[in-house]
Amino acid sequence: MFHKNHGTSKKKQSAAGKKVYARFVKGKGELNKYQHHMIRDMAYFEALFNEMLNDKNAKVETLEGLKKGREAMRMSLNISPKAKSSEAVLKFWATGKMLYAAYKKNKKKKKKKEKQLTPEIAERAAVLANLKKQIATAKVNAQRAATIKAQEKIKESN
Repeated sequence: MFHKNHGTSKKKQSAAGKKVYARFVKGKGELNKYQHHMIRDMAYFEALFNEMLNDKNAKVETLEGLKKGREAMRMSLNISPKAKSSEAVLKFWATGKMLYAAYKKNKKKKKKKEKQLTPEIAERAAVLANLKKQIATAKVNAQRAATIKAQEKIKESN
């Protein structure tokens, strides 16, 4: 989960904090779009909480807030609040991997569907393009007719 360079508790806390901040604060709008990232970053949230517990400078209020968030995230996947952190991290990580595999499959299916243009759809597109041209010419003709009538009225009044 962490890079080999993140050997100390402080470095792990920093890396986890960056991941959590990027996903849940900066990238809040993409949580539903990329659910596999969100679930994996819940594991980083769990790690952040554990590393904050080891930090002597951490404020109690901060830890309480993190604990509430941790419990909410655990409840979202039906993980017991009393379960070990390692168990929760494994479940978050495994669920994220499975969601990523499903995401890739769905993405491939969507690409195949986009590539397959049925003759019926092509025919409808041609008809639609023809109708759009007819509407555009009708608008131009209507504007010309209105301009001609306006000019005739101006000539009559003079």
